[in-house]
Amino acid sequence: MSNPLRKSSSYQRKIYSDPYRKGYYSYADTYVSPIKKPKIKKYKSKKKKSFIAALFALLLLCAWSFYVCPYVFEHYFRPLFLNRFLNRNIKIDIEPYVYPTRDYFKNSFLIDKNLLVSKAEKSKEITDIQVVSELTDTKNKLITLFQKYPYLQPSVFVWEYSTGAGLEINSDEVYPSASIIKVPIAFELMRLVERTADAQKPIELTDKRAFSEEFRTLGSGNLQYTKAGNIYSLDYLANIMIADSDNSATNMILYEIGGMDGFNRAMRNLGLKVTSMGQWLPDLEGENKLTAREISKVLYNIDNPNYVNVKYKNILKEYLGNTKNVHLLKEKLPKDTMVLHKTGDIASMLGDTGIVYTDNGKKYIVTILVKRPANNWSARTLIQDASLIIYNDIKNLL
Repeated sequence: MSNPLRKSSSYQRKIYSDPYRKGYYSYADTYVSPIKKPKIKKYKSKKKKSFIAALFALLLLCAWSFYVCPYVFEHYFRPLFLNRFLNRNIKIDIEPYVYPTRDYFKNSFLIDKNLLVSKAEKSKEITDIQVVSELTDTKNKLITLFQKYPYLQPSVFVWEYSTGAGLEINSDEVYPSASIIKVPIAFELMRLVERTADAQKPIELTDKRAFSEEFRTLGSGNLQYTKAGNIYSLDYLANIMIADSDNSATNMILYEIGGMDGFNRAMRNLGLKVTSMGQWLPDLEGENKLTAREISKVLYNIDNPNYVNVKYKNILKEYLGNTKNVHLLKEKLPKDTMVLHKTGDIASMLGDTGIVYTDNGKKYIVTILVKRPANNWSARTLIQDASLIIYNDIKNLL
């Protein structure tokens, strides 16, 4: 028996009029499948992707804040703030970031320890001074002199060439370097010129450099008063760095040898454990350091062919012989005494280091550094009197 519902088309249309809900029978008793509703694509939330992007950005910000910003501030912005001008032409060295292991294969140091020191570089380490015998009488005279100034803290190193005799008083104590740091800066410039002599683009003392605002600084020297854009040779800049103790010229030479990082790395390679820079000049706070023994060691190696060749040795001696401040080591010595030296003067320290030639042919190295109350004038008298005692005793040395 047939289904009456299938024969009633009106009933079908009334009950099954919605094709989306269920199937129905057509007028020809044929079953028609329900029409599938089209799927509406729902919008997918991007919250998950946004969270990952925000997390990645946060990590980059942290890396920038804790590593890049302090490095840039210490090595670029801080010197510029000190010099009072914003540098628009500074060149940032990106090589350490591209090749992060570069310095580890070039005698880099960590906490004063060399890492992976190459054999070739190790041979360049400067020679230490060997004190064969002590100048006991001279040392006792100096101690007696120093007792007159209980508020001063002197450090002394003396070494005579022909006998190897010498004396030390607090010679390994760490002192602010003041402008005496310019001596190893000049030496490192000479080593740089020598090292690049066979390169495709060698650095020569005749090379010209433009004076720019980032190097203009306070303190000694007249370069700070010149016009930005003036051109000077490296030889001229190095000479006035020593002769006039010019701070602006010193910063230009320091930049040439790789800045404070380059200088500190070079000093470690040479075997100097204390001599270092923590501040571009002027270093009024005394952040640059050295010892009487180490700076004397640098002067001793002016004649070391493994350190600097004969040509540049003579240039260095010429620089040191041009020092215009003759009121410390040289002040009370005979008028025509040859002294190749460099002075240093900040509020907390006064000093002088040099090579002295007596009128009877003796030759000796002397370094006298004095920590003092702010700008205490008696430190100058102490150095003058101590220098005269040392000169007379070595002159009469058998």
